[in-house]
Amino acid sequence: MMKEEFQKMVPILEQGLKEKTRGFAYFSHQMYQTMLSCYSEDTKTVYVSGYAFPTELLWAFDVTPFDFEVACNNMPTVVNGNGSSIMHFSEDRGFGRDICSFDRLIIACMHENMLPKGDLFLTSSYYCQGKSKTNEVVARSFGKESVVLDVPNEISDASIRYVSDQLKQIALMLEEITGDILYMDRLRESIHSSNRARAKVAELNELMKTKPCPWNGFEACLFGLGGAVFSGSPVREKASQVFLDEIRERIEKRKLRPEKLRILWFPWVPVQTTNIFNTLRYHKVSVVMAEAGMAWWPELDAEKPFESLALKALRDPHIGSCDRRAENLTRWAEEYDVDGAIHFSTPSCYHETGSVKITSDRLKEKGIPLLDLAGDMSDERAYSPEQTLNKITTFLEMIS
Repeated sequence: MMKEEFQKMVPILEQGLKEKTRGFAYFSHQMYQTMLSCYSEDTKTVYVSGYAFPTELLWAFDVTPFDFEVACNNMPTVVNGNGSSIMHFSEDRGFGRDICSFDRLIIACMHENMLPKGDLFLTSSYYCQGKSKTNEVVARSFGKESVVLDVPNEISDASIRYVSDQLKQIALMLEEITGDILYMDRLRESIHSSNRARAKVAELNELMKTKPCPWNGFEACLFGLGGAVFSGSPVREKASQVFLDEIRERIEKRKLRPEKLRILWFPWVPVQTTNIFNTLRYHKVSVVMAEAGMAWWPELDAEKPFESLALKALRDPHIGSCDRRAENLTRWAEEYDVDGAIHFSTPSCYHETGSVKITSDRLKEKGIPLLDLAGDMSDERAYSPEQTLNKITTFLEMIS
C-alpha cells in the first residue's frame, strides 16, 4: 500500500514541476522519490529519523536513508485524516492509544508488510524514547539490531568525544553493509553541502522577519523536520535555494498576505489535515517562524567531521536544559516581533509537554502570551476541530 501510494505521488509531482519549479513541490518530489527507491532490491536502505540524526554521515556512503516517521505519516490516508484506519493494525496487537500516533502508525505499517527492507536501523536518544523503541521493534521484524546514537545533555570536550566515537563506529557499520570504505573527501563534501544549505536556511529565517511575512511557518516547519534527512545532499541545497527565490520574488512584487498579528509556532505541526492554519489565515495571522524551521546548529568544520557532527547533535534544542531552549524561543519571539506564541501539544510527547510551563513563564516575562494548543499529529480521533477553533479564536481576541 505504501509503495503504491508513493508510485502515484511521484508522477503527479513531476508533472507539476514541469510547469514551474516550486520549493515545496521539489522537496516533496525528492522525498517521495527517495522513499520509493528504498523498495528496490539493489538499494542499501538505512532507517533513520532525519531530524534527530546527523545524516551528513549517511550521504558520504552509497546508501539511501529511509525516514520511516516521515514515510508513514505522509500517506494520503493519514494526511486526509484517516490515520486510525491504519493504526488499528497495531492497536489490535496491544499497542495502546496512549502511545504516540506516529509509533502506532509505523508499527501498523510493519505488521501489514508495507515497509521496505532495512540494511541498518539507526536512531538516537534525543527527542523521545518512543522513536528509539519503535525503531527497535521494526528492526527486530527484519532480524536486525537497532543502533542508538546516545547523545548526553551536557556539551563538553568529553561529550563531543563520546558522540563522535559513536559516529565513527556507525561509519564502520556503513562500510560493512556497503562493502566500501569511508572516503574522507566524500564526507567533507557532504559537510560542505550541509553548510551551504544551512546558509540558505539562515537567509530564509532572516527574510521571514519581513512585514507582512513572505512565507508561512507551516511549510518552514515541515521543511525543517522532513528536509533534515537530506542534510549533506544536493537536494537540501537546491530546495532551500528554490524557496529563497520564491520568497524574494514575493517580497519584490509585494505578493504578501495581509497581516494583523504575528505568531511564533513550536515545536512541530500536525500531519493530518486540521482547521488550525485556515483559521489563522482567516484572521490574518502570520506564523512568522516555527522553531523547527530555524538554522539553530553551528556551521560544521569539514576538517573535523566527526567532532562537528557530534556538536550538531549536542546542540539540538531538545537536548539539555529547558532554560537553554526557552532562551532561544524568547529571543526568536523578540527578533520576529511576535504578538504571541502557539505550542502544539501532543499528549504522548511527555518530554515536550513537561517543559511548556518553563517556556510559557519565560515568554510571559517578555509580555508574550502562549497558547498551549492540544491536539494529535496524525490520529484524527484525538483532535477536535470545534475545540481548536474556540481556543484559537479566544486566544486571538485576547492578544488583539
